[in-house]
Amino acid sequence: MIEADTIAALSTPLGEGGIGIVRISGPEAISLVEALFRPTDGIPLSQVPTHTLHHGFIVSEEKRIDEVLVSVMRAPRTYTREDVVEINCHGGFLATQSVLNAVLEQGARFAERGEFTKRAFLNGRISLDQAQAVVDIVTAKTRLGLEAAVEQLGGRFANAIEQIRERIGGLLAQIEVEIDFPDVEAETTAIVPPLAELVNHVERVLAQAEQGRIVREGFTIAIIGRPNVGKSTLLNALLAEERAIVTPIPGTTRDTVEEQAAIGGIPVRLIDTAGLREPVDTLEEAGIERTNAAITRADLLLFILDRSVPLNDQDKNLCQRSWQKPTLLVLNKSDLPAAIESTPSGPWKSVYEISAKLGSGVDRLSQALLDLLLGGEVPSWGAIFLLDTWERDLLSRARSHLGRALAAARAGSSPDIVAEELRCAYVVTGELQGINVSEDVLDRIFSRFCVGK
Repeated sequence: MIEADTIAALSTPLGEGGIGIVRISGPEAISLVEALFRPTDGIPLSQVPTHTLHHGFIVSEEKRIDEVLVSVMRAPRTYTREDVVEINCHGGFLATQSVLNAVLEQGARFAERGEFTKRAFLNGRISLDQAQAVVDIVTAKTRLGLEAAVEQLGGRFANAIEQIRERIGGLLAQIEVEIDFPDVEAETTAIVPPLAELVNHVERVLAQAEQGRIVREGFTIAIIGRPNVGKSTLLNALLAEERAIVTPIPGTTRDTVEEQAAIGGIPVRLIDTAGLREPVDTLEEAGIERTNAAITRADLLLFILDRSVPLNDQDKNLCQRSWQKPTLLVLNKSDLPAAIESTPSGPWKSVYEISAKLGSGVDRLSQALLDLLLGGEVPSWGAIFLLDTWERDLLSRARSHLGRALAAARAGSSPDIVAEELRCAYVVTGELQGINVSEDVLDRIFSRFCVGK
């Protein structure tokens, strides 16, 4: 267990509510709260059993601050593996802040962002990826993301990395026999089959991490086209609510309208854009500039044409434009007689006919978005890993070292060359387990947390 001072923070948001929780963790947690707590049963907190709840009042300068329930949890069976006390007081800014202030005045230090979870990691209760799963649970945007984060909190990724590191260690021991005992009959080519299988396994984990990135971060989809083709109507249809103003007047949308949605459990940011045409005033010109900015940051484009009117020169020019992003052509207003005789050519991944007004064809379009963005079926929570950029980079570096070791082994290179690449992979996977991770990296990871978690 690390030597630490005693920290405190609110574990519930400030504001009106049924309850507010002040969390205290550290070697002086129990004695510190005991000095402020007047128990109804008269038993001091230092004498109560662990994991028990006690009624009483928090008192400061002989004045009652609030009626509370105090839970006492003794190390090591706590979230941080330190003594932990939680004061359950009435919700509301003044009550919770007054209790917290009393605890701080008694000698506790205000906790930094994520410091409770950081202590849980440093004290060996959870792995680094489990610590990050806590954030993913709190910030989950979809049920799929929540289920994946809860699964990762159970240690699935930590177990996967542990197994990979053990296999690297086994291969390293095998190749070092030849280095230490050159008279022993051993060849680097002997490790090629198990090393090749390990490389394939790491690549599968990387693929699961990429799908996890999609589940965590989502996609950005821009809806583009000329004015009055149904962009805002399609946005409303995908959101299943009237978010954008829809009128028959061309150019109603002068600015981008962005909304978050979930399609098949994947978070998606939809951007309704101003119509693409020659601007008629400075306001519309500014709107078109924002449309171009939205196109730049989008992962995928929905280019809409009104199939009920013939193509004009502006339509044809837009169809020939190189968007440099995956683009689906959406022929809208299928509920009206068609005026476009044949599908215009362009950089389309595929073409879909819909009626955004009636909703027909929208479900098929939504499924097409998932198929294109995910490259197949929507992943299940048990088939993805929620990794951040740092973790994905480390995993990719491990894959590179293993790949170079495999290439050297296949070429019959010196055992020292193969061993050095395996050692590097072993060190990198150790970092994924939280071994020898720098304080700067830890600070960056736990800064994502809220205070009190």
